[in-house]
Amino acid sequence: MNISNVDLKLNDFVPIVPILTGHTQTVLGHIVSSEAIKLKLEEKVLSLDDGDQLLLKYFDNNSGYTISIYHGLAGNSQADYVRRSASLAAQLVWNIILVDHRGADQKATSKQTYHSGRGSDAEAVIKWARNKFINTKHIALGFSMSGSILLNLVTCRYGTEQPDFAVVVNAPLDLARSAHLLSVGFSKVYDWRFYLTLKKIIQSKETIPLPFLARTMDIDQLYTSKANGFKDAADYYEKCSTLKYIDRINTKTFVLAAYDDPFIDIKNYLSANWNGNAHLTFSKYGGHMGYFANKKDPQYGRRWLDHYLGSVFKKIQTI
Repeated sequence: MNISNVDLKLNDFVPIVPILTGHTQTVLGHIVSSEAIKLKLEEKVLSLDDGDQLLLKYFDNNSGYTISIYHGLAGNSQADYVRRSASLAAQLVWNIILVDHRGADQKATSKQTYHSGRGSDAEAVIKWARNKFINTKHIALGFSMSGSILLNLVTCRYGTEQPDFAVVVNAPLDLARSAHLLSVGFSKVYDWRFYLTLKKIIQSKETIPLPFLARTMDIDQLYTSKANGFKDAADYYEKCSTLKYIDRINTKTFVLAAYDDPFIDIKNYLSANWNGNAHLTFSKYGGHMGYFANKKDPQYGRRWLDHYLGSVFKKIQTI
């Protein structure tokens, strides 16, 4: 790994449960409830160039900073980590945009689906935001699969309009590797959850035969790849993985990953050719977007992820 001009560190996060950390962190991070957003959000149906739509929920704080937040696979803009991130931005009095990807909300129509190569969708959000919120710095925050969407954008592989800053949390760099890791061991539990959620979304708008229970990679093989112009799942994974292109990042990008993430291989992060635009934080523990800490932070409770994001947001305001 090229670490020239890259801040690489192993943080001092201490997990609340010191055994089977990857899975306990992942589960705790998602089953412990988060507060609702205490903002009255307006809605915007954003039309894309191909005729599909995204649903945006936004709040105008008349701020010099605007953040767009993108959910992970099988999620939506009401996911707990999205709500908490919006609350962090609200504390800083930023303008806030919560993005529902294609098909994630029934108010917006779409023929195609979201996937890791949808950097142009994030680009469309940023363009809209720059017209809506004049003279502000734009921060794009992507979780998990949306992190790979943003990496595809900031490497200019899919989309060219750049945010001023990007923040990427637990993104898969090698889609085929992550799909495989999802299908083995206890990770099958997450895989089944993803599969059943995606199956429900797909069959709510299309009549397509899908197995009662299968793997996320089967969704990619039978539906996602075909619906979005790829030959098959392998073709999709190859064309939308960012691992080989990390050295092309041309936007200041803050990246968080965990060594014990059950289905994001930290070896990909360690072997990637990061350039000087990347600020890396690799945690020994944290699982997949868990980061549930042993000690309560005075402001963020046990949510170390919120502590990290809050620190990044404040850092951005000094740049």
